[in-house]
Amino acid sequence: MPQHYILSVDYSDGWSRMLEHLPAITALTGLTHLTLVHVVETFKRLHIEDTPQAAESHLKKLAAQLQQDQGIQVDYRVEQGFAASEIVDCAIRLDADGIIVLNRSHSAGREILRGNIAMNLVRMTRLPLLVVPMDGKVIEPDAVIMLATDGSPSARAAERRFGEFMQRGNHGLVVWVDDGEHIEDTTAQEALVTISGQFDNATAQRLKGEPARELVKAAAQENAALIIIGKRGTTPISDMLLGSTAATVARESHHPVLLVP
Repeated sequence: MPQHYILSVDYSDGWSRMLEHLPAITALTGLTHLTLVHVVETFKRLHIEDTPQAAESHLKKLAAQLQQDQGIQVDYRVEQGFAASEIVDCAIRLDADGIIVLNRSHSAGREILRGNIAMNLVRMTRLPLLVVPMDGKVIEPDAVIMLATDGSPSARAAERRFGEFMQRGNHGLVVWVDDGEHIEDTTAQEALVTISGQFDNATAQRLKGEPARELVKAAAQENAALIIIGKRGTTPISDMLLGSTAATVARESHHPVLLVP
């Protein structure tokens, strides 16, 4: 399982909610190393609290607090530029296993219209991205892990990550959603049996409807600890307006979503 995550840190309203989720996320993922990254967006007018020096001072204190509270290694870095791209570049430079970001897309305000860091990372990430909803309940680490699959090659990496959770003993649910456009055949059932049949602690469910909506609904009904879903490529045209199933689930879910490119 991955051990080193990058945690996107900002000072916007509500970001401190991430600190409430972090103990459960640590327990769920088994992470042992966290690097806090704050990006000073130099194209914006900066207040004194937005300077690199102020950001570094804040991150130093936060890293010390988290290292003591979580019992894991915590480092920090301050970058400058466009937030999402700098976070992705930093994660690649540090050879991190994934990125964690707080999603506030359910909130009213300008961020829905102009996009936020989480949704930009959804478009751009080349690494697994854990999207934590700001207004979601703190997860129970032993709750069900839900895998969304459509049997396509882009789902393979997500299926492997699901298998890692199953091998750790988590309870799993494999979900396939028929969108009404596909001719009924045995593909879905075969895929569900193949994936869930590998593990005694996994079950399967086949749904029908609009995929993103049904996946979000199923996660709520199951009170899922995590939704795992594959993401096609890094910046495909279909993702530019967040039109893909994976991006829509990440935006709309009130449960954490792990996007696996």
